[in-house]
Amino acid sequence: MKIKTSQQRWWIIGIAMALTLAAVYKVQSPEDEVVLEKVPSRSGESAVSLRSQKSDLPAQTSEKDKALLPDLMQKHLFVADKTKKSQDLFKGHAWYVPPPPPKPVLVKVVAPAPAAPPLPFIYIGKLDQGPQDTQIFLSANNKVLSVLVGKNVDPIWRLDKEEANTLTFTYLPLGLVKVLPKALRQPS
Repeated sequence: MKIKTSQQRWWIIGIAMALTLAAVYKVQSPEDEVVLEKVPSRSGESAVSLRSQKSDLPAQTSEKDKALLPDLMQKHLFVADKTKKSQDLFKGHAWYVPPPPPKPVLVKVVAPAPAAPPLPFIYIGKLDQGPQDTQIFLSANNKVLSVLVGKNVDPIWRLDKEEANTLTFTYLPLGLVKVLPKALRQPS
């Protein structure tokens, strides 16, 4: 349909505006005004309920629906918790979560096996036809020592055996055996 005159256009706009105002007035009519009211809830906290001031319910509402209406209104309560302080919505937040502390690593410390100290002796030579038996000559701390096989050199070393190229000593505190080569040192 094509509108021909300007006057017809104004009438259509006016009617549309009147219908719009009537619809808005019907939706916001004062007889259907909503009131907030405090209602005690089942948990003991105070709650706010929405209640319509319009006392009469629609004619189609059955008695069962009327009984369920307070329960339906209870489900949509606004619970006011007065113990909590108001939260600042624009407060800065740190999102950093520190990592969990590292688990302690248990390291089993194994004590090294006891070892004898290095031999403090230097082989000098031997005398086969001595008054007692074969005498071995050793040098320790700028002193020359004469020792028989099987006897103690000092309180912690004992000469156990003599072979062609080696001497075998025992470290007495631990009972450990050390071998000393007989090779003579050349003077430097």
